Amino acid sequence: MPDAPRTDDEDAFPEEGEQLQVDASALRGLAHPLRGRLLEELTRNGPATATILGRRLGESSGATSYHLRQLSRFGFIDAAPGRSGGRERWWRIRPGGWNMKGHEFLADPRTRAAAEAVLGRYYHQREEHFRDWRELVGERPDDPDVRRWKDAATDSLSHARMTPEEAREFAAALYGFLRDYGRRFEGRTPGDHPDTESVEVQVNIFPVLPPLRERPERDGDS
Repeated sequence: MPDAPRTDDEDAFPEEGEQLQVDASALRGLAHPLRGRLLEELTRNGPATATILGRRLGESSGATSYHLRQLSRFGFIDAAPGRSGGRERWWRIRPGGWNMKGHEFLADPRTRAAAEAVLGRYYHQREEHFRDWRELVGERPDDPDVRRWKDAATDSLSHARMTPEEAREFAAALYGFLRDYGRRFEGRTPGDHPDTESVEVQVNIFPVLPPLRERPERDGDS
């Protein structure tokens, strides 16, 4: 897939709804931990200004403003339409999401450190969010929020025997459904939909291969 353009000119970003393909420069721009926290906050709670985000994250508005501009430069966020913050801009996650070739970045010595930082944070957040939910259900089953959501929340494990080509086709169809169905919820915020929560959908598609500990060492392996 082609790399996404990198420029301060917002008109040069991909069309609205088009998925951003992360190149090496954007990957390095995403590696800063505060930028990851800003993206997560905008994803979960909708558009916000640098001042609002700084207050939520315990950071100065100067720091959040700088890192928001960097995220915008690489195309991860853009200005939220229909919102006026006076001298401050309202930022949102750019519609369409983003995608990166993690395996390729990890294999390249020039991008390995940035890829490890970004992917490590991503997988840690996924595990932490699901663990926090399970702990809440186990420790506080009578909590009003838990009682309201426990029958709606779900997880599953399924297996199918496929070729790599079939797995790619299956993934494309699944992600297409999630993207299309999710459009009906775009733009919602805690303020205008107080009866909602940020719902996280986690999907893993991978082959069940013999683990590393069961594989013979190759020449050059330590």
